[in-house]
Amino acid sequence: MGKTRFGSLDGIHNIRKKNVVSTTLLSALMFIVIFILFLFAVSKATAGSKDEQRKVLSDAIDRGIVQCYVTEGKYPESFQYLQENYGIIYDEDVFRVDYVIYGSNMKPEVTIIDLQ
Repeated sequence: MGKTRFGSLDGIHNIRKKNVVSTTLLSALMFIVIFILFLFAVSKATAGSKDEQRKVLSDAIDRGIVQCYVTEGKYPESFQYLQENYGIIYDEDVFRVDYVIYGSNMKPEVTIIDLQ
């Protein structure tokens, strides 16, 4: 190669090859780290959404129970009755509702169980 006032140009090609390899490795590593952080953020958002769904379902069931007691003078005899008459709708593939009655004059105990 040619000579410049700073020296020979022979080593410049080796420097460029090293920079390309290191830049490519650094870019790939940064992509992997960002992708992992993205997956982590998505999983956290999904968990938060599920907790919010559980809370909304719990509040809707409680409102339905109280509304039934106020309008009919008694607590619902079953969860199915509450669903049919007070519009409780939920995804049965995600949650299971355990509805336990201890007496006609006692508020039923409701437990929401995650299925997924």
